[in-house]
Amino acid sequence: MKVDILVLNYNGKDLLSAFLTSVCKAAEKSIHKCKVYVVDNVSTDGSVEYVRNNFPAVKLYLSKKNDVLCSYNEVLKVIDSDVVILLNNDIKVEKDFVDYLVEHFKDENVFFVAPRLLNFDGTYNGGRSYLKVKYGILKNIVDETNATVQGETHSIATGAFNREGFLSLGGFDSLYLPGICEEVDLCYRALVSGKKGVYEPKSVIWHQESTTFNREYGKRKKMVIAHRNVFLFFWKNIHDKRLIAVHLFLLPFRIIHSIIFDKVELAQGFWLALLRLPAALSRRYQCIPQLRLRVLNDSDIIR
Repeated sequence: MKVDILVLNYNGKDLLSAFLTSVCKAAEKSIHKCKVYVVDNVSTDGSVEYVRNNFPAVKLYLSKKNDVLCSYNEVLKVIDSDVVILLNNDIKVEKDFVDYLVEHFKDENVFFVAPRLLNFDGTYNGGRSYLKVKYGILKNIVDETNATVQGETHSIATGAFNREGFLSLGGFDSLYLPGICEEVDLCYRALVSGKKGVYEPKSVIWHQESTTFNREYGKRKKMVIAHRNVFLFFWKNIHDKRLIAVHLFLLPFRIIHSIIFDKVELAQGFWLALLRLPAALSRRYQCIPQLRLRVLNDSDIIR
């Protein structure tokens, strides 16, 4: 198979210096024809010049604007690989991580494969997860219990995708910009259409989580954006009447609870989500003709 590894970068020259070498070594070791790209989102810190001078074998794709993960959408249209591995610039990889992921795409029904993500202290960061509605709010739960066991997963923070499948679903949705939850949205749309998500613990990567995002927005604003996007995901994608009823019934109590107990990020995220409600509903109505093509219902996936 033809494989492309795409490393997303914005003002991460220091991160590329620390971690890009490991990605290049993994590409060289793979049994597949494997190329490495840096997708640069209009960096101003000399990242592009650094890659050109120090990694001549790495291809550069220069985005016209910083669309964060949505920049991948345009890149995947102009490359011709079978499988794409999408990485952030704050990731170090094991030398054999590529082939463990790609092996699963022999099954044409596999849409994405997630590696095992570790923090740099060796603790488990994620890779295997499941979706659950708790008190009316959708949660993406990291499954630590089965961290060493291969199996299904409901979303992927970073990892491998079937390129044609990615494009057929329209890629990452700009509704969620500047980021968080767009990967859950894409994977969910694939799952309800009957595609598979696989977790492969033999493929190991090390993640310095959200380095660029935290630099740009800070941890508190990141939390507000995360809450906003969880609401948008629910309003766009969920059609199960029971889940909708529970969400609407408990929502006022969750908002009040967040304000009283000084967890106002949820309330702030809700109000920001309301500003994007017309866009979320527009996407929801656009997807209505596709509902008859769903193989699984919301309740088949969400616990």
